[in-house]
Amino acid sequence: MSEMAITRRGFLAASAAGAALAASGATLTGCASTPAVDQAYADEVVNTQCTACAKQCGYAAYVVDGSIDKVVGHATNPHAAGTLCARGFGSAAVATSEDRLTEPLRRKDDGSYESVEWDVALEEIGHTLSDIKGQKGPEALAAITNGTSTASFYWTRLMNALGSANSYTNAATASLSVASGLAQATGYQACEVDYAQTKMVVILGASAVEMPDPGTVAGLEKAKENGAAIVMVDSRMPASASLATEWLPVHAGTDLALVLALAHSLAAHGKVTKEAAAAMEGYEAWEASLATYTPAWAAQITGLSADRIETLALELAAAAPAASLDLSWLALFGGAYGNTGELARATALVNAMLGSWNVPGGVYAETPAVDLADTVLAPVAVTTADVTTNDYPLAAGGSAPQALRLAHDGAIEALFLADANVVAEYPDPAYVKEAIEACTLSVAIVPELTETAACCTFVLPEKTWSESAQLPSVSGAVHPTLVVSSQVIEPQVEQARSIPEIVEAVAAATGVESAFPFTLAEATDAYCQACGCTAAGAAAVGSTALKTTATGWPTASGKIECASDAAAQAGLTALPTWVAPTVSPDALGFEFYRLTTGNQATQTAAETVNAAPLAAIAQQYDLDRLWVSAETAADLGVAEGDEVVIENEYASAWVPVHVTELIEPTALYLASHYGVENNEQTQANGVGVRQARFVPFALETAYGAPLLQESMVTVGKAGA
Repeated sequence: MSEMAITRRGFLAASAAGAALAASGATLTGCASTPAVDQAYADEVVNTQCTACAKQCGYAAYVVDGSIDKVVGHATNPHAAGTLCARGFGSAAVATSEDRLTEPLRRKDDGSYESVEWDVALEEIGHTLSDIKGQKGPEALAAITNGTSTASFYWTRLMNALGSANSYTNAATASLSVASGLAQATGYQACEVDYAQTKMVVILGASAVEMPDPGTVAGLEKAKENGAAIVMVDSRMPASASLATEWLPVHAGTDLALVLALAHSLAAHGKVTKEAAAAMEGYEAWEASLATYTPAWAAQITGLSADRIETLALELAAAAPAASLDLSWLALFGGAYGNTGELARATALVNAMLGSWNVPGGVYAETPAVDLADTVLAPVAVTTADVTTNDYPLAAGGSAPQALRLAHDGAIEALFLADANVVAEYPDPAYVKEAIEACTLSVAIVPELTETAACCTFVLPEKTWSESAQLPSVSGAVHPTLVVSSQVIEPQVEQARSIPEIVEAVAAATGVESAFPFTLAEATDAYCQACGCTAAGAAAVGSTALKTTATGWPTASGKIECASDAAAQAGLTALPTWVAPTVSPDALGFEFYRLTTGNQATQTAAETVNAAPLAAIAQQYDLDRLWVSAETAADLGVAEGDEVVIENEYASAWVPVHVTELIEPTALYLASHYGVENNEQTQANGVGVRQARFVPFALETAYGAPLLQESMVTVGKAGA
């Protein structure tokens, strides 16, 4: 295996995903990809935001005859940068999906559903919820949401009002290891590279997301024009590698070894300044612990050459402080290996060794928090502890997968799932389905009858984002931005209700309505005022720039901390050390391959899988195929488009292959979006294979993240 320099021509010629990306904007019916639109063209232009991923890009929706005709990303929004990605365009069409739920449903004993009136459903939900709380305590109640500002705020507040701390963000599960590892070292749970001003960035886990948000693309394009080195590290070359100067094809799950070796080389060559070392609590112990993590050691694990590892460290040092290791793409989907949390800790320390934290061209810590303490949105006090932290104490914000395990075991009996398609996204879908069905009460709040909803006792039809106003959100660390979300179109489903309407109704049914003494409009105004602007002003401009408020490090020492007592108490080591992936091809023999996964440019997990335009792109460009290296294909005797059988002790499936030089030989790749088995989602049903079927339900030690990448399979030509 060798490192590869990237040319745009060579990349586009080899990547089917690149073709799909190029086609995506123009293929989506009713959603224009050009920003050159005269406002007079539309009846109304409404500022709102996208929900296809956690970035929640702000955009202007052009309404013609009561329907969304065009969407144009805000030029001032750092994530949108004047456009939207294919996922964003596709999500704007969800409101008019032919698969929308039209009324509340109640599950019968035989597993089928019957229609039920809203008042009846809410009364039964409230009564059962109160019974469970009275018999088992508030610890037996939980909610998992998609992570949008509105769902997270309202469901967390309801759980807290009921006395439960068990509220989890499904979207955060993807970044749980990264967020939790960063928190141990820095006190912050997120970071963002200043791409536009960087001189060098090494992007870890680059193929976890085929193409990031448009703002990241614009920043990397500017960096490349300025001569920056952009190095992508992963077992597979993603579509975004057209923005890179080099791809380093490491063995899947071995990034931690590379990072430890980079730290060793920086220290061994005296590239850590006194100022950088002084900003790190326990630096001397950290440096001493790196003695055995030589480039030669890492070469045996990663598959990279020792010389390239050492020169990479020296190149970073030469470009510092406008140089960094980048975890943010990895956090969009999650590393999902047994060592990802430790990778995040080690990466934070290497960036500190480079002096790159919170400086131009470096990496910035977290979006500024909005102080709501003196507003009507002040948090509701809760005395019980999050039940998932007993087994996973390092999980920042708790572990949604552990909540499902507790439901499976009977400890959680009431579960609300707001736009959280956990059956489609977590390892071992059959286990997750059993967990939901084990609950006395499970309620799905969704626009469509997803696979998760089809397991619940009640299914409540939800208004889509464009059909109702939502709470604003704040995102971005380099350029923090407030984004508002106004109602764009009239509801397309008469009986659908918004998240605030549903939560307030459940609160009333359980006697805690006093927790919501405000309207959504009042809540929005309070949030905007806490950010230093008015709701009307924010709505007029759509995306409002904020000042960075974070200063210093919210750790015990006030510095970046090399050692973590909490990590040691949780069964890890105080200092980051090498932790091997949970499973390895080498341990099982040459016949086994790691089955990796990730998001494509046109999809994001389960959020947009049933959007008709995006489903059409997936089928047109064969995006549901299994990626196989040319070397592996030759060994198997298969060619492009041939069907193979992948199997292990958990599952078996036939799937056509995509043969490529853009994946290292010990890994296979299958995108996370496919394999829907649900007649109620007509666009996605029957397309592709679900990678999660091949993965056992297991969580990362101490961190509680699902180990979605820890799966080994055999592969052989179908019918052979």
